[in-house]
Amino acid sequence: MKSRIHILYPFDLGLEVDFKGRDAAEFLKSISQRKINTPVMLPESTVKLYADSEILTSVYKFGVGLIQIKLSIEGELGDLAKQSFLIERVRVGKTPLLSYCRSLTESIISRAEKFAVHRYDMRLPDAELFVITEAAETIAGVASKFIDENKRVIFGILSGEQDYNLISHDIIKREEQTNLGYYENEIIFIKRFGAFVSSSDSDTIIETIKLALCQFWSLKSYNFIMDKELDNALMLLEEMPPYYKFWRMPQAYHRFSEEALDFDKDKIAIVDSIYNVMVNIPKVEADWHLKTIHKNVNKVFDIEDFYKTVEMKIERIEESYNAARDYLATNFFILLDIIFFLSLAWSIFDTILLFTIARK
Repeated sequence: MKSRIHILYPFDLGLEVDFKGRDAAEFLKSISQRKINTPVMLPESTVKLYADSEILTSVYKFGVGLIQIKLSIEGELGDLAKQSFLIERVRVGKTPLLSYCRSLTESIISRAEKFAVHRYDMRLPDAELFVITEAAETIAGVASKFIDENKRVIFGILSGEQDYNLISHDIIKREEQTNLGYYENEIIFIKRFGAFVSSSDSDTIIETIKLALCQFWSLKSYNFIMDKELDNALMLLEEMPPYYKFWRMPQAYHRFSEEALDFDKDKIAIVDSIYNVMVNIPKVEADWHLKTIHKNVNKVFDIEDFYKTVEMKIERIEESYNAARDYLATNFFILLDIIFFLSLAWSIFDTILLFTIARK
């Protein structure tokens, strides 16, 4: 059975970028696609590896990049399940796959910085692989029959479970996936860290999965930033001066204002990114089949729920900064009023005292 493995490595740029002009076009062209001259080694592999491996790199405006390594192979479904389990042990030449991807990521970020319109103080450092196993030879006949006959193997491919034959029937049934395929001979299974695809539209479906994965990773990086912002806001609130230390209030107010302005810049960039992620697969909106698949893929990654989580954190942080500034401003002006009245009372008392002395 001839197949392809697509190893996806999403990463956070820590930047919002604007690719306009000739330099940007040249940059995107230079990173987009190339053959891998160094041999890709599949550990303990029982599959045949073809010599047309290639690497594709995408960089999205909303601050996420994606490295895609495509390997053409030949082997049985069971071999693919075993390979899915061993994917992190793949080597590019003598370099472990993750090290190779990290090195390439650093190079891409360094080159993308010149196109940045906004930079974040923090970048999500995590790394994880997403593996799409594509049956290049479209499965003939009704997909449901193929799925019933190969349910355990498909489970092994999706979960990276080497001993899929030992998994209990109850677990298989409990974790049973829904085929997102639109046609009778189309198979699309997706879990959080892997997918199995067999379709005449597999190229477009894989692009749809890539975009959803990058949107998820974008939201994950924003969620990471918001967690740090929340921690920062809580720390500032804990350090807020009490009312009787009024001399510290102007400095604290100034600090809160600076932090709030910095947060506003991040918020504007994030909100703009969330609401302006363009689906760069033109065929999707015009094709009900692909549009249906796109919606279902987004559900797998909980894109809408993640949107709401990030938005909620943005609102909480903004409310915290605004409440703190209002508290400091109100207390400071109350203290100014108290000082003014005390000064006025002293002036009146001093005037009365001088008048009394003068009469004597």
